[in-house]
Amino acid sequence: MVFRLIISLFFLLFFSFSFSQTMTISGHVVDTTNQNETPLVNATAMLVRIKDSLLIDFKRSDRNGDFDFKNIPYDTLQLVVSHPRFAEQSYYIFGSVSNAVFPIKRIVLPPKSQELKEVIIYAYKDPIYYKGDTLVYVADSFATKPNAVVEDLLKKLPGIQVATDGSIKSQGKEITQVLVDGDEFFGADATIATKNLAAQGVESVQVYEKKNENSTDGDETIQVLDLKMKDSAKKGYFGKSSLASDFNRFYEGEFLANRFNKKQKISVFSLVSNTTRSSLAWQDAYKFGIDTGWGYNEEEDNWQRTSGGEDGTGVPRTLKTGVYFTDQLTEKLEFGINYTYGNSSLLTTERSQSQYFLTDTSYVTQQESEESTNNQSHALNLSFTYKLDSLTTLEFEPKFNYNLSERNQTQATAFLSEDLIENRKTSISNINDQSNTDINSRFSIIRNFKKKDRKLVFNYRFDYKQNQQNGNLYSLDNNFTSSFLNDTIDQLKENTNSSLSNRAMISYVEPITLKLKAELEYEFFTNSNNQDKQATNFVDGSYSEVDLLLTNQFASNRMQHRVGGQLIYEVKKHRLSAGVRVRTISIDNENLLTGVIIPQNVVNVLPRMRYTYKLSQNNRLQVNYTSSSSLPTVNQLQPVPDNTNPNRIVEGNPDLKPNFTNQVNISFNIYKPISGRYLWTNLSFRNTNDAFTSSMQFDQFGRTISKTVNVDGNYSANFYMGGGLPIYKQIIEFNPRINAGVNTYNNFINSEKNTTVNQNIGAGLGFSFESDSLELSIGGDFSYTNPKSTISSASNLPYYSQYYNAYLKVKLPFRLFIESDANYTINSQRAEGYDINFLIWNASLNRTFLKNENLILGIMAYDILNQNISADRMVSANIITDQQTNIIARYFLAKLTYKFNSTKTKESDDFF
Repeated sequence: MVFRLIISLFFLLFFSFSFSQTMTISGHVVDTTNQNETPLVNATAMLVRIKDSLLIDFKRSDRNGDFDFKNIPYDTLQLVVSHPRFAEQSYYIFGSVSNAVFPIKRIVLPPKSQELKEVIIYAYKDPIYYKGDTLVYVADSFATKPNAVVEDLLKKLPGIQVATDGSIKSQGKEITQVLVDGDEFFGADATIATKNLAAQGVESVQVYEKKNENSTDGDETIQVLDLKMKDSAKKGYFGKSSLASDFNRFYEGEFLANRFNKKQKISVFSLVSNTTRSSLAWQDAYKFGIDTGWGYNEEEDNWQRTSGGEDGTGVPRTLKTGVYFTDQLTEKLEFGINYTYGNSSLLTTERSQSQYFLTDTSYVTQQESEESTNNQSHALNLSFTYKLDSLTTLEFEPKFNYNLSERNQTQATAFLSEDLIENRKTSISNINDQSNTDINSRFSIIRNFKKKDRKLVFNYRFDYKQNQQNGNLYSLDNNFTSSFLNDTIDQLKENTNSSLSNRAMISYVEPITLKLKAELEYEFFTNSNNQDKQATNFVDGSYSEVDLLLTNQFASNRMQHRVGGQLIYEVKKHRLSAGVRVRTISIDNENLLTGVIIPQNVVNVLPRMRYTYKLSQNNRLQVNYTSSSSLPTVNQLQPVPDNTNPNRIVEGNPDLKPNFTNQVNISFNIYKPISGRYLWTNLSFRNTNDAFTSSMQFDQFGRTISKTVNVDGNYSANFYMGGGLPIYKQIIEFNPRINAGVNTYNNFINSEKNTTVNQNIGAGLGFSFESDSLELSIGGDFSYTNPKSTISSASNLPYYSQYYNAYLKVKLPFRLFIESDANYTINSQRAEGYDINFLIWNASLNRTFLKNENLILGIMAYDILNQNISADRMVSANIITDQQTNIIARYFLAKLTYKFNSTKTKESDDFF
């Protein structure tokens, strides 16, 4: 009933704001080249909005030479009439209440060749096109509100998805790096650029793949999004300052100032908050070793929730600040520097229930935990680019990162038998201080030649990492079946891990013919990794007893050679590249306490192939095959157990072999520039031999001891299709989408092989409407997951979720703006107490002040119905876990924002 009322209200606003103020434009085109004046058939009439050059609509003249446009909103427009046999004729339309009907009774197009006193050149460029392998979006072709930031622009681009945490996907693939004019903007924190830079200053958005400088084993390319700024946005200054508070508990503060002068850019940024905006961008969090609530699962080859983090769970507090500077110091030298400081804390409480399924029994754990983390991070990045001459460029990029973190975690777990009788209870306390240092640098020589496509590139990379951890583990184990099984652990722990690597690579491209070229490369890589683990037990009033079972020193030294080549054939609409890389790896893994050396000698043959068929400028089919091989980490090899959680002890396995992965990705896209319709599809398949998986041993008390082992038969297949169907002058758009996937992975339970197959399917539909005074969107998504495990049929419990959302922005008289959004979640077929449905409703009311409306006062309400919770289900191997995490619920803020720029004009605000 509530949703019916909401939808009715939306459509009432839709019709009242959209169709009350329109105008009509018509015309009659004639051909006067013959003796008798005749109608001109199939002349094209285009309506272009003057303020943003957006194509509103187009028509063709009928057999009588007539065309007409109806229900066009009042605006200032340019009418361009053209025909292949004639030159263009332009008219300017100034719409108003008293001037709403424009009949142009006789349109005569000028001849193509005539003497002109002045020449005006009109250039048309597709809104989306490919420049080589780079996908280019022309920013001005996608209408955004005058106040829009880059993130608002990205949400308008077909095939681009922006998540609530600021992470970005293009055609379903993760964007790893966001650049501004080819440079990092405040380091790896992409959200500072996307959430603060004005969309009106962006000339184009470019998406492409580039070599992953950090990869030595796995994926060798990353997907990059590069924001190319307009020349007008490179001179002057702009910025904003805002402060919000409920004058009691919650607050938000933000400041951003940018000054541009051609090649010189200076930016200062600061954010302080204890609301859901507090979380670090996921790229920086992962880079600095901060727990974001997500972790990489080697068994399943994907990312999974681990604890509260940047998805809004927990109670956060964050300060982020930084300065960014680049300049063309001389004609040949360009210099850049940026520094970022972060200080954040997060308090997370969580309750969960896990079901463990074994071949002959099952049991349940009920867990309550609390975790507090405090992090400080410093990041300093430098860049030097020097042009020796017009063909040779030197690049040098040193980077320094330092991070301090404190973590305090308590966990209480009850173990219940199959008939839900409690037989054991444990409490665990972990206190941990950690420091991370990362120093790396890249030096490159790029040499182009006068002969087209001939190129030589040399890269050298140095990387040093050190991680120092000091902690205390205190654990109590109460077993109700026998008092002799009770146990207490009180230990001090020290763990030092250091890594030093050097990597040099040279590649050369030689054109053989106009259509064929060859690429050759060689790489040399060395890495030394050392790990020192110390554990000391509390005995006789002090930590004096070394636990030899948990203490060890382990070293791994690696040397790698890789040589490769590929042929690239390109003709008309086809581009095919195929090649192979061969690498030899020699590794010595040494237990420094025992003197035992475990050698590993690996030879890999890694083929690759990519085929691209350009059906047209905006339609493309691409097939990409890659192969890769990853080696185990020191933590996976280290033979000493990790008893941080005594209920889940993890051992190393020095006998691990490297894995080998084959991956095929097929994508197809269609985009129609005039109609705005688009379709993006993606199909991928991934198979891993000798995959890293877990071997878990369960005892009768519910404790597990696990280690990483190799297994064959792990694969995944995923399909995605999504599109946009604009109607009614592209003001209304429907966005259907569908996805499906199957993920098969193997592990071992009590020495018995277990195969888990997760099948999922999802579908969604979105509706959006946008005019100058109203934005409206309604959508819904459905997902169904069916997990199956061979170890126990009792774990084969399918579940599904439904998500519905609505969004509304309205511009009212007296400079008032209303914004509201609602999200409704339905969880089904979960454990008792976790089948939770909730509606999150947010709203705000704002008013602008001053001549340029650059001062904005607003009131914001978050979670008006006070239903905000975090509930999730994870299925892994023989375990099903349902969990709930604390989250910030209802709060209200008063917010004051001031925006400034060098043009002294109306700045972008957060609404229209």
